[in-house]
Amino acid sequence: MPDFGLRGGRLECMARVEVYPERVVVRMTASEKTLSFRRRDLVLEREAITSAVITDDPWVWLRGVRSPGTHLPGKLALGTWRALGGRDFAVVRSGRPAVVLDFDLPHDSSEDRGWVGEFDRFARVIISTTHAAELIQALRIDLDGGSGTGRVFSAED
Repeated sequence: MPDFGLRGGRLECMARVEVYPERVVVRMTASEKTLSFRRRDLVLEREAITSAVITDDPWVWLRGVRSPGTHLPGKLALGTWRALGGRDFAVVRSGRPAVVLDFDLPHDSSEDRGWVGEFDRFARVIISTTHAAELIQALRIDLDGGSGTGRVFSAED
């Protein structure tokens, strides 16, 4: 029987965030993918990011209804939330600061059903990480003068 990342009765959330010149990748553990009902990691378009905020209380940023995913109020939120503002994705764990990324989505992508594109389409992504300040700093780096092929930032929580 798989342990789903449980260590001493606690879920070990160890998502790794990687920032590249053209995308942000959230690499989730097998247990996080299972609890969020996803088969693959999150790949987000970096150019579509409109704001990035660090918060000590990520729970107030959750909006809408969980669908699909896992939610233990005040402890754990993994998966998709649907609201009038669009679909949000959360990888939130209590006791850690979080980074809230808001995205500018095309008007025709409200529900991309059937086709799996290069990037995941979410209006907001909330990621708990102990490296929140470093992640925000990596997102601010202007790479127009560089080669644009290497990884800018990688942090394991």
